[in-house]
Amino acid sequence: MTSLRVDVPDEEDKASSSSQSGNMRRKKSDEKWTSDSWTMKGILQSPSAIMSSLSRRKFEDFGRRSSVEPYSRAADMAKYRSTLEMRDSRKEGENSGKSGKKKKYKPEFREIHFEPKVSQNPNLEAFRKEDNRVVTSKYNIVTFLPIFLFEIFNRVAYLYFLIQAGLSWWSVVSPYSGIGATMALVFVLLVAGVKAVWEDVKRHREDEILNKSITHRLLPDGSVEDISWTDVKVGDAIMVKDGENFPADLLCLYSDLKDNVCFIRTTNLDGETNLKIRKPVDLKDGNEHVTYQDLLDLDLTLKAENPNSNLHSFKGTITVRNHVYKDMSFSPSEDGDSKPSLDIPVTMNEMLLRGCTLKNSNHIVGLVVYAGKETRIQRNSTKTPLKIGSFDRFLNFQISLVILMQLAMCIVLAVLNYVWIRNTGVNHPYLALTFYVEGVYSNGFVQIVLNFFTFWILLSYLVPISLFVTLEIVKFWQGFIFINFDKMMRNPVTKEHAICRNSNLNEDLGKVEYVFSDKTGTLTSNEMQLRRISIKGDMYGDIEKRLEDDQDVVGISALKYFDQRLSTAAKVMMGLPLLDSAISRGGSSKQVMAFHSSKPSVGTATDLGLPHQSVNLEDFQIEDEDPGSPKPSKDSELELTPQSALALGHHMTDFFTNICLCHSLILESTADSEKPIYQGPSPDEVALVDAARQLGFEFVNRSQGNLTLNMLGKEVTYEILNVMEYSSDRGCMSVVARTPDGSIRLYCKGSDTKVMAKIREGTDKNLLTKTDNDLHTFAREGLRTLVLASKVIHEDEYNEWDNRYQEASCLFEGRDDALNELGLEIERDLELIGVTAIEDKLQEGVPAAIETLLDAGMRVWMITGDKQETAVNIAVSCNLVKDIENLITINVGDSEDPEKYAMEMLQGAEKRIFHKYTQEVQSVTDIEQIPDSWQGGELTIDGPTLTHVLGDDKMKWKLAQIVARCSGVVVSRSSPSQKASVIQMMKEYEMTKAAGNSKRFIRWYKRYRRRLQGKMLSIGDGANDVAMIQTADVGIGIMGKEGRQAVNSSDYAISQFRFLVPLLLIHGNLSYYRLSRLIKYSFYKNITFAFVMFYYQFYNGYSGQALVDSITAAVFNVVFTSLPILLFAVLDRPVGSLSAFVRYPQLYDKRNNKSLTTLSFWKSGVFLGIVHGAVCFFIPYYCVTTLGRRSITDVYSLGKVTFAALLGAVTLEVALIARYWTWVFFWIVLLSYFLMYPYFLIFPYVELALSFYDPANIGVAIQVLGSPVFWFVILVCYVITFGMRFIEKTVQWIFYPHDSMILAEKEHIGERKGKHLLSDLSGASAHRLRALATIGRDSRPVHDSSDVLDETEITQQSMSADGEEVSSAPNETDSIQNWASLNSRKVPVLTVTQQSEYNKGSLMRDILKQYPPSHERIFIYILQKMARDKKTSVVAREYTINLHKRLHGVTFKKRAPRAVKEIKKFAGKVMQTSDVRVDVKLNKAIWSQGIRNVPNKLRIVIQRRRDEEAEDEAMYSLVTLADEQVFANRGVVCIES
Repeated sequence: MTSLRVDVPDEEDKASSSSQSGNMRRKKSDEKWTSDSWTMKGILQSPSAIMSSLSRRKFEDFGRRSSVEPYSRAADMAKYRSTLEMRDSRKEGENSGKSGKKKKYKPEFREIHFEPKVSQNPNLEAFRKEDNRVVTSKYNIVTFLPIFLFEIFNRVAYLYFLIQAGLSWWSVVSPYSGIGATMALVFVLLVAGVKAVWEDVKRHREDEILNKSITHRLLPDGSVEDISWTDVKVGDAIMVKDGENFPADLLCLYSDLKDNVCFIRTTNLDGETNLKIRKPVDLKDGNEHVTYQDLLDLDLTLKAENPNSNLHSFKGTITVRNHVYKDMSFSPSEDGDSKPSLDIPVTMNEMLLRGCTLKNSNHIVGLVVYAGKETRIQRNSTKTPLKIGSFDRFLNFQISLVILMQLAMCIVLAVLNYVWIRNTGVNHPYLALTFYVEGVYSNGFVQIVLNFFTFWILLSYLVPISLFVTLEIVKFWQGFIFINFDKMMRNPVTKEHAICRNSNLNEDLGKVEYVFSDKTGTLTSNEMQLRRISIKGDMYGDIEKRLEDDQDVVGISALKYFDQRLSTAAKVMMGLPLLDSAISRGGSSKQVMAFHSSKPSVGTATDLGLPHQSVNLEDFQIEDEDPGSPKPSKDSELELTPQSALALGHHMTDFFTNICLCHSLILESTADSEKPIYQGPSPDEVALVDAARQLGFEFVNRSQGNLTLNMLGKEVTYEILNVMEYSSDRGCMSVVARTPDGSIRLYCKGSDTKVMAKIREGTDKNLLTKTDNDLHTFAREGLRTLVLASKVIHEDEYNEWDNRYQEASCLFEGRDDALNELGLEIERDLELIGVTAIEDKLQEGVPAAIETLLDAGMRVWMITGDKQETAVNIAVSCNLVKDIENLITINVGDSEDPEKYAMEMLQGAEKRIFHKYTQEVQSVTDIEQIPDSWQGGELTIDGPTLTHVLGDDKMKWKLAQIVARCSGVVVSRSSPSQKASVIQMMKEYEMTKAAGNSKRFIRWYKRYRRRLQGKMLSIGDGANDVAMIQTADVGIGIMGKEGRQAVNSSDYAISQFRFLVPLLLIHGNLSYYRLSRLIKYSFYKNITFAFVMFYYQFYNGYSGQALVDSITAAVFNVVFTSLPILLFAVLDRPVGSLSAFVRYPQLYDKRNNKSLTTLSFWKSGVFLGIVHGAVCFFIPYYCVTTLGRRSITDVYSLGKVTFAALLGAVTLEVALIARYWTWVFFWIVLLSYFLMYPYFLIFPYVELALSFYDPANIGVAIQVLGSPVFWFVILVCYVITFGMRFIEKTVQWIFYPHDSMILAEKEHIGERKGKHLLSDLSGASAHRLRALATIGRDSRPVHDSSDVLDETEITQQSMSADGEEVSSAPNETDSIQNWASLNSRKVPVLTVTQQSEYNKGSLMRDILKQYPPSHERIFIYILQKMARDKKTSVVAREYTINLHKRLHGVTFKKRAPRAVKEIKKFAGKVMQTSDVRVDVKLNKAIWSQGIRNVPNKLRIVIQRRRDEEAEDEAMYSLVTLADEQVFANRGVVCIES
């Protein structure tokens, strides 16, 4: 297939007119020249007749065969697509003209002139003003203050504090000085401003890194200079090299590849990792290559559409002026002075968009069309939506209620003041209330209003301004210190830490209910690896065997590692020799290839021509070349017969020849690797060909339509005749090749549904059944499958077909359909060869992470653009789908009425959910009766079906009802907009369901309350995930291989999916725990303070008199009570070991957590403050008395007593709610209280030094502190307030404990016994926590800085209570033998020869069978834990004894010593010494709803002293038990009690 471009004669053609090529070119008629040339021009300039003529034409060069070279095919395909796109664009214009819909003309194009030899182009100046700098920051020096203040005062709380500060300067109504309120507001704004600047500085730095990236500009003299991206201007010629990103939107003018094509990766745009094809503009004949000199001589004008956001379409025309066009009649030259020119259309196939990456193309040169904000990617970028955290929403509502309460209190006090003045105050002449001066007004309304403002300022402490300062500091610390520097979330390879980009959502990390995840690059690592294969219905390989882990094992050794049967068959083929003949003919003979099995009988083998009589398999036994080479898989031990070895060898040749020939890969040499790297559009092909190379079947070279292979050391060359590319419609790829012996074969590879339909009729049913079973097995293992098939083609049949194929490849209209039909024709009657099973390698720890998230009660969705098969396979691999047999599938396919069929499938899915719930729980009549806590379903749906469902409200509601009862959901073939729509659908469902049938305010409140509960989180790594990330409540970006656009649009960024577990379960839990208590405590202390002032008004005539001066009130908030709660919110934790949150994911309570609800807030934050305020006011008020010189009955003394009682009460409260005490917290709590006394004494002298006389402070403290009543009163207040709360907490801990309380108690008991919360892990838990890097190999937690251990050589084994064993040393023997040294009458011993024969729990069951439960026994598992001491090379052994039955109280205490006594006897006998120490550690059995079946365990360490010659005489654990004396194995001992 050639370009539609006309062959333009150049100067060499004119000079060589006598040559045959020149003559042939001139033999074409003028009509042909003009027609083809105007065809190109007419695409953009009009004649519809020429367009219709073009649609009937074929391509020019009928004599050229369709190319089989990947580059040439790519170039031809790019040109073909460009032509189709131009044709369709012209048709759309014509159709719109015919329909009469004429749009008003608007100048929608810009002109860019490019002529390197001309130093200045005036027409470019307007465009070159556009800066290529990209800015994502919010502020600069000029705009910071206005933007920041506008944003901050848009929040109700800050506007409230601004009004308060303003009113406090109105001396007529303010009981306080305006200094305190203003300073507090300024301080709050300062803290918020510093945080905003800090976050924006990071954005500035990221922008600076991007804008200072280096690119290369082509100069007029042909040289290249390095410039920053910022300096790129429209009209520049930019050179981009392999692996570099395009700095702007470029028009490709030159590619270094000889086929005039280049490859790009568009992951930053659409998230796809496969390579896309682009081509340079056809500046010369399609078969000629543009040189640098051609670029420098260019004189062209690009007419391009104005900047827009369309990523898939581009309209433009290049007018090229050159003297070579002067003899052409169609040149649009209008006068004799201008150069003749030619118009060339431009489409998206010639455009290289900013952010994409150049791959496998050496380098390109492009003309800058759009720069900076005009680029397509910037036009598509949307401003990150403002996300409000749950607690911000909560505070907005609660502050509104508190303000309403304050409003009511102020109105009541103002009215009471007016009533008191009129009824009581006038009776006290010394108050002079009958004189209407400032503060006393004759107008009652004015009196009430002004007093209202007085009380409003007095009670302004009801809303704590310090809370917002503390919240900003704590959220900043949680995000930018704890999250950003958490070692547990640090990528061990790239060393990248997690990034908190929006600390306002920290609390929402602890309330996630839905997790919506992308697949490629998020769950998977984009690394495909061959795991298993099936040849003629027999499976080979082991999913646990990983060839890529040992790249040095190649050839026969690798075959043996993969499967010994394959290596034996290869040796037989090489030894006879039969391999050469099989390779030369492209595989096995037609008869052998058609045979249905690799296990023929003796007679059948003879009929097939297999010389099995001359095969002695013992002659082909493979000796290990390297004693340390990996052992073959278990299936490899199956015995081969001579005839089966021969048949397998031939079929294996068919199999790997297909893999090595049927692909579109190219080889790329790199300096980092000795071997060339395979590159191509399909990662599956790369994985297969790469694995085949390691197994000895190597694709060596591709040249001039030939492929060179190295098959087990023999190099052969195949001629590639035809290539039928893969497409989604075809579902397969086929290659027709001429083998070295001259025969022709077709090799086909594709999906099972497509290829199995092409298999020859009459193929053995047993083979088809076995292959289907293999496909099913591979799918259950989460592997991606491809089916291989082949056939031999007769020469005459091929020639006849090829003629038609070449003719079809030259068609313009209907080309794809014609080629597809011919492909179906030649691909009939194929012979089934086998199946490949590829693992789309999951990121480390993904299965464990998803299992943990599901255990935490979250619903996990996988939303991907991949096909459904692939998505489900990955879902199975990562434990998202556990029961693939009962997976609900909703696909409408190609049904005639998709909406009706979709509804029927939804109804069927609903019935299946009903049925499963009925089986597991109870019968229900409506799906809404199934509680949200039940998540028993698993469902998959594809994008086309989702389109119909989302378009119908009834179907959308029904789908939401179903998936809300599913723990795992897989959405395949989804677009970026559908990803966002799915999240929006679930948001609307949860809100509507929560509101029910309520009306008005009740409906609003229920929706508000639901919004504060379970949150929706999305996580992705590509630009196609941005919409999903921004729609969800919390967006997580993966710092992967697909650019940074997802990260830049996210709220948090992590480098691996498994880090989502500590982010949610640890940081989310802690943030919610700390911030909820911070909010309640902040309101509590301020409401306590405010109500002291409120109560005092009833004793001062409602005058608005403050009991405490304004400076002391400010110090109360800023100094005395701020630091303890600040440290609490930063350091406190419900349990000491943070890794316990990962071990017990059930502690993650996203919806039913009562820590911060409206009820708990008003109970613990408001009502408690009202009660404690009453205690701290009324007791001092009624207890003060006259004591001569020590009288404290005046208002200022009462204020000091009340303040001291108040400060002590709130300080004791923060000490009581804290669970994790540190020395820093201890001293801060003490100082925050005891600093009050120096303040009372010293501050008056500071005021005097400043010449400020304050009667509220000067001399008052000495009087108060000298009074015994003061000390007695505050002590009584402390006892009452603390006693109330202590009793309440004690009752809660004893009778109504939370799970975290029980866990804290368990931890405390364990600490006294030298244990931690993770010391009694079962095998399954240990596996999961190690995969999540929560614990080290020694089962110690690695998350807590205090518990981090250095890496040591530790081999550790763990066994669960049911007998399941998990070993980190798999090669160690598991046999168990009788211990002759034990007295069998006292210690019955169970002897097991091979423990590997037992499944999970079977060992325990056998023990119970041998020793019936009628006899009371304690079953003891003795395990070994090995640890090497680097200094002394001493191996320590530790025995852990798990009690099979949970034992409680006295029963446990009675039975345990008996077991210990027996162990002591055993240890002494084995060690042959009496110098034995047995360390026994017990942990208490705990049972609660949240923590189930915590097993009892005895931890017994048997030790003896070292030899006298050793330097260290300390005790050490027994080493010689396995190495020197009696035992070489471990055992299971049952000790009778």
